[in-house]
Amino acid sequence: MMTRLDRRTVLLRYAGITMVIAAGLRAGYAAFFEPHHVAATSNWAVQFAVGYAVFVAAYVLMPTDSVATMSRRQAWSVAAQAVSGVYLVWLYPSFVVTCLLVVVAWQFALLLDFRRALLACAVQLFALAMIKCTGETDASFALIIASCGGFQLFAVCAAQLARSEMAARDELARANTELRGAQALLNESALANERLRIARELHDVMGHTLTTLTIHLDVANRLTSGPAAEHLAYARNASAELLEQVRAVVSRVRNTQPTQLRSALEELAASARGVLQVHLEIPPDLAVCDPAQAEVIIRCVQEVITNAMRHAQARQLTISIRTGLSGIAITACDDGRGGAFAPGNGLAGMRERFEALGGRLSVSSEKGRGFAIEGMLPVAGV
Repeated sequence: MMTRLDRRTVLLRYAGITMVIAAGLRAGYAAFFEPHHVAATSNWAVQFAVGYAVFVAAYVLMPTDSVATMSRRQAWSVAAQAVSGVYLVWLYPSFVVTCLLVVVAWQFALLLDFRRALLACAVQLFALAMIKCTGETDASFALIIASCGGFQLFAVCAAQLARSEMAARDELARANTELRGAQALLNESALANERLRIARELHDVMGHTLTTLTIHLDVANRLTSGPAAEHLAYARNASAELLEQVRAVVSRVRNTQPTQLRSALEELAASARGVLQVHLEIPPDLAVCDPAQAEVIIRCVQEVITNAMRHAQARQLTISIRTGLSGIAITACDDGRGGAFAPGNGLAGMRERFEALGGRLSVSSEKGRGFAIEGMLPVAGV
């Protein structure tokens, strides 16, 4: 489902497309109805068409998978737009055509921090100042540079606001994921503690009382004869059977697996909605009897989601959990940028959690192929 921020980003991209089309239409109008603007340059229409085609191709092919840092493809694309935009303004110094540089400034501001975005826009203005636009006087050329600089500054400031809002949304989603993980662990801990409390109460109170009752009935049965002894024997057998049932209930309560594990994982996946699409592949009969293993699984899923949002700049994440005779297998992979990485405290802590329970964890990442982990937890008690 598209969020309000995503819709706004799409609308802004459509606005950029509209400005690019408007610049092309304005140049086409000048070619047919204002020949005095283009007479100073030979083959003006061909040159403008080539430069305009380069700009449009670079704009359309601009990768939009990341707005946190500028990738190499994005750098080449926006540089091609900047060069072709300056070239088009040189060919036809119209206020409408200068909007192409405003579109470029907007992209710079989305992909770079404020200082670097301002520096990139200053380079564009410097390039304009170094050229002499065809068919324009010095006064009108200075006005074009001043207006273009003002529009670019406005675009940079507006884009930086959008960039900060996107960063705040991502940080909020990460914090929400961590809070959901902590809440899930607290819920599981509360359920486990409550089960243990009930088991202890059953064992200490009812078990003790039933044991005492069984002993006294056994003694009374030995000291009684006749019809009363027969009824005491029935009562003694019923007491012993009830004591066994209480012991069985205590064992079941102590060994019941966490019933909220699946819902906890689904809540973790839902907490990243709007920033990251998480696909969970969990068997319907997922059973984890050991609370320590359940905690490791929840922490692992939480850490994987957080890393995908914070470092990998991914948009799709698939997490698979499978149970078998050898234990519980956990795999996860995203569609992020991948590449070389230095394991941080999160990955180190996750590996330590697996190894503390006798399991193992491997991490791999290749440039352009995302980030992947493979973990295995042995059968509880082995």
